[in-house]
Amino acid sequence: MTTEEGRPFHNTVVTKPVEFINYDCEISEEFNAYLKRWKFDKYNFKYNVLSILGCQSSGKSSLLNSVFGLEFDVMNTKLGHSQTTKGLWGTLITPNDGTDSNATIVIDVEGTDSRERGEGRLTFEHRSSLLCLAISDCVIINLWYHSLGNLTGSNYGLLKTVMEANLELAEGSGGPGGQGSSKTIICFCIRDWFPELAPLDTVREKVVNGYMMDIWKEIKKPAKFKNIDMEDLFHIELFGFNHALVKKEEFAADAEKFRETWNDTIKPKTYSRQVPSDGFFYYAKNILNTVKEQSHLDIPTQREMLANIRCQEIKNSVLESALPKIQALVGEVQEREVEDLNVRIEALINVVLEDYNESASRYEKGTAVKIGVELIRTLLQRLQPAFEANVSQYCKELMLRASLRMQEKLALNGRGKTLMIGSSKAVEVWPKFTQICEEIRKELLDLLSAKTAGYDVKYANEEGMTVEFEFDKTVCTDMFNVTFKNERDMFKTRHLQALKGEIEGLIKNGFKVIDDSLLARDITSKKYWGDVSELLNKAYNSSLDTYKTCYEGMIADVKKNEFEYFSFMVLLEATKHNLERIEGNVTEIVVNRFEAFFNYQEFNGEPVPREWEKVTDDFLKQTYTQCKKEALNIIAVLRDCKPPSIKMPAFDVTQMKADHILYRDFSTGMSEFSETTSLLSSDALVDIVKACRKRFQEIYMNAQKIQSSSNSGVSWKNVPPAFWVALLICGWNEMIAIIRIIFKVQLLIPLLIVALFVVQYFSTTVFGERARQFIDPIKYKGMSIACSVSQWAVKTALTKMADVKASSNTGDPPGEDDKNK
Repeated sequence: MTTEEGRPFHNTVVTKPVEFINYDCEISEEFNAYLKRWKFDKYNFKYNVLSILGCQSSGKSSLLNSVFGLEFDVMNTKLGHSQTTKGLWGTLITPNDGTDSNATIVIDVEGTDSRERGEGRLTFEHRSSLLCLAISDCVIINLWYHSLGNLTGSNYGLLKTVMEANLELAEGSGGPGGQGSSKTIICFCIRDWFPELAPLDTVREKVVNGYMMDIWKEIKKPAKFKNIDMEDLFHIELFGFNHALVKKEEFAADAEKFRETWNDTIKPKTYSRQVPSDGFFYYAKNILNTVKEQSHLDIPTQREMLANIRCQEIKNSVLESALPKIQALVGEVQEREVEDLNVRIEALINVVLEDYNESASRYEKGTAVKIGVELIRTLLQRLQPAFEANVSQYCKELMLRASLRMQEKLALNGRGKTLMIGSSKAVEVWPKFTQICEEIRKELLDLLSAKTAGYDVKYANEEGMTVEFEFDKTVCTDMFNVTFKNERDMFKTRHLQALKGEIEGLIKNGFKVIDDSLLARDITSKKYWGDVSELLNKAYNSSLDTYKTCYEGMIADVKKNEFEYFSFMVLLEATKHNLERIEGNVTEIVVNRFEAFFNYQEFNGEPVPREWEKVTDDFLKQTYTQCKKEALNIIAVLRDCKPPSIKMPAFDVTQMKADHILYRDFSTGMSEFSETTSLLSSDALVDIVKACRKRFQEIYMNAQKIQSSSNSGVSWKNVPPAFWVALLICGWNEMIAIIRIIFKVQLLIPLLIVALFVVQYFSTTVFGERARQFIDPIKYKGMSIACSVSQWAVKTALTKMADVKASSNTGDPPGEDDKNK
């Protein structure tokens, strides 16, 4: 009976009935859950409550089912007459989507004069009747036509109870027309009515002027109600229903008429008890508890309850009206910092309370003040974004200060060989990195706390409303901590990169020695890779001794072996990078080895240039072959990778938190050395050997040229010194003429000669013997050009000298013919 399925019925959705009040007169929490599931709270005041009273087995449930299309359980007469509805059951009728109609709660009440209840029936009848009267917009009284005139069958006693209770409610609301007052709608439904026996007007006269007026005159009324009419408190409607079995079509038409009259005429536009939909269940629960405990409705208590409900309604209305002002203030603060925000907030409180007191002052003062205080607190809570926005502007200023303070205390400068932070060495400051940052954070957080404390509200007015309110500072504090953490992490990242660079430097400096060892003749795979392993081991131990405290000073909550793993990871990657660099320059390394072995020989442990002019061809070829073999041997050394003996530290990366500043580095992990680590593939080796042999041949050819020129005997070294003296004396005039011609005609030659010697001198002085591989080709090319130019100059000079000699024989001055021409 409690399955949650909706069924369409005449522009509404009808739901399954749910127990509202159980047989023991206890309200069911399931009904509250049922309303929430159907989102009843969204209707606010746009709903109505309709309940039905009447004798047991009088067809109340079947009447409601026929009129509204409901599914209340009905009695099966074939099984005999017995109690069907136990307690109170309720069902919700909701409008179709897109319509602006009210929702309706229909309550089916257990019948009166129940035989099953025995002596307790009067108590339950009284309680259920008072509850229905207090919570319903309309109470249906189900009467059988043939029972009119009977005391019990006509529910005379029930009608009397209804009128007396309603009179008490009217008194509590201030009387007819008072604040919150409303007429009780009573609909009499006359069952098994035959128009042929009695017109409906006759029945109305009997019920209204007979039963109701007699009861009105009989009951004891308060003094202020003595002179009012019954119509001032009750709105009475009467409907006749034909026999449901004998005249089915007429009965269906009567049901249709009742439903249309209810929807179009009788039904209030909003809930007459002025209780919002989300508070209906609790309102009904309080009414039931009051009725059970006191057997009647206590008017002062009800007045306080009504005051509470109405003041809550006024509070909500005032807050809704103040929403544009709240949004405007929040928007203004989000654009810029408002210095007088406290003054603006207090002014807004006064405006809102003025609107609230205008209506709420009519109700019980204690309740109005209490809810007024709630209003102020709610208003301040809605101004929380303004507070946060204003403080966020100040947080930006604090972050600027934080950046400047950290820049002042933690700025890196590494122009020299030693990395410095300010005037101290980095290794001295890094262990205190977190402490320095925390001191800065606490200093700025104290400033933030002082700023936020200035926004605390202490409010009091003449109506007795006193409020001490503190805005929630959690968001501001969290925002400060997050932005400070971001700023700190930015500095921390720089310093960790610097630390990483320092650790990498341990490998980089060591590889300078390893690079020089590659030019040694006695280099072997075992020695080379042993040096690499030893370097990695020494660098790792040095890193632990020097930089572990630095790492712990920058990283909070360092796990076991965390730095060991980090250090090893950095050193291993640096080692791989340097090995890749060496393998990438293997061609130059091989050529440098060949040139060092081929052009130089050891003498007393020092390299001495070879004198190729003094050696034979066989020695030259033998030296070339041997040096080439020794030079290419380095390829095998580099390719024969020997993994370092040091083992990777044991560390579980999964225990790292995702917000760890080095989480990405740790999660990427590292790969250890293996015998396949080398990049020197077979295809690459072929190209490397080809390039090296070509360079070898160039160096060999230069040596061969020097040797050939010496063996031919045309070398200037073979000329006796006396010849040079005689040549200088005899050819002085000619030499002077040639020099004049050369400098007059071509100044480039001496400049080229001087430049060649200067470049060769400085390059070998600064860069060492490695510069020869770049200088020698340039030198040889320059010498070739110089020889060509010299030949041209000599030829020109000889021609000129011949002209001079010819002119002396003819008696003409030199160049006279040229002038004539």
